[in-house]
Amino acid sequence: MKRDFLLPRKIHLFSLVFLVILLPRISALAQTEIYVKMPVGGAEPMDIGVADLVPEKGDFSPEEKQTATQITQIIRDDLNYSLMFYVAEIDSFVMDVLGWDWNNFDGWFKLGMRTVLTGELKLEKNGIKVKVSLFDVFREKRVFSKIYRASVENLRALAHAISDDVVYNLTGENGIFSTKIAFASTRDGNKELFICDYDGYNARKVTYDRSINLTPRFSPDGKKLTYTSYKGGNPDLWIMDLGEGKNHRVSAQVGLNSAASWSPDGKYLALTLTRDGDAEIYLISPEGEIKKRLTHNWSIDSSPTWSPNGKQIAFTSDRAGSPQIYVMDSDGANVRRLTYDLDYNDSPVWSPRGDKIAFVTRTRTGFDVCTIDVTGENLRILASSGNNENPYWSPDGYHLVFSSDRDGQYQIYTMNWDGSRQEQITKGGENYNPTWSKGF
Repeated sequence: MKRDFLLPRKIHLFSLVFLVILLPRISALAQTEIYVKMPVGGAEPMDIGVADLVPEKGDFSPEEKQTATQITQIIRDDLNYSLMFYVAEIDSFVMDVLGWDWNNFDGWFKLGMRTVLTGELKLEKNGIKVKVSLFDVFREKRVFSKIYRASVENLRALAHAISDDVVYNLTGENGIFSTKIAFASTRDGNKELFICDYDGYNARKVTYDRSINLTPRFSPDGKKLTYTSYKGGNPDLWIMDLGEGKNHRVSAQVGLNSAASWSPDGKYLALTLTRDGDAEIYLISPEGEIKKRLTHNWSIDSSPTWSPNGKQIAFTSDRAGSPQIYVMDSDGANVRRLTYDLDYNDSPVWSPRGDKIAFVTRTRTGFDVCTIDVTGENLRILASSGNNENPYWSPDGYHLVFSSDRDGQYQIYTMNWDGSRQEQITKGGENYNPTWSKGF
């Protein structure tokens, strides 16, 4: 799927001409520690060169050439998406000039590279073998080197694994490129659940209920998926084991069993039940045992979401007359109102960074995705074209996934934390209720 943002820079002859006129390397720069942070608050993305994969020996076969090109481009797209890097394409022409010496640190430095990723590819009998090396240009050393193997069918997974390791080795944070997005879709006639890669590729159906399935949520380890289904006639809560492909009913209280949210340690689910006549938030175990009722109010309380440390829960309530976002301790105590400036707010989701909550607000023109600090400050509207709903954070807290009907049908989109780079990642049918896994 073509991305329309910050395309990777390509090093060409114009850059190479300046090799002969740039100043010699300043020795102090060689001591700079490699560490890149989010480009927030003045931090700048790091320049990284991603070289075309080369043959392990001899020349590429046509099939190897095609595979190498695909893997290289996926890695460039991944790193560009991360917000942490300015990605430069290093092709065979550049390497001809530099002499195919991966240790030519002076050449990389003069090209403006702080780090360089190189690799060799070979098609083996049982699949693909890729060996990559990441170099620190300033320190003139190899950061890491690793061999990856996968079947040809898992080419994208192999490339994502390489990108994840690059991010981890340069930032100390886990990459998100092997994570998954689950969503509800009508593409097969019913509203079934699907899972795709973070970039929308490799979508596959995971439920076959021939019913209405809603609000999927991954367990913290990414191995299970909770969702609400009407397949038994009542909106009950189900859990699917994604490894075994089996599901079972967890909560079948009379009325709604909806909008379940896993605690960070996986020990509890917060969800909305109407068993007592009005919508209240409860804690249950993953086996369905009710542990505690958290809200006690005549109003509608719904859409719980946990803070990353598990100590608080944000939720929607209309106890003040219109739906607003509230925060309470995870035992139901110390309820406080978070939103005041907008008159209809719903679907809160807490950032993994702990500092912000994304939610949906209704305006005169539709529904918009917003964020607000957990202090109640810095309200920001991120998506306002058409109806934009169901926001959910990426596991690194730097991106959001959401659904939008801006082009006539509901599709799944992603965007950066500040609302930039909004991109559609699904097609076919209507697609809703996205959620993002922490791992898979």
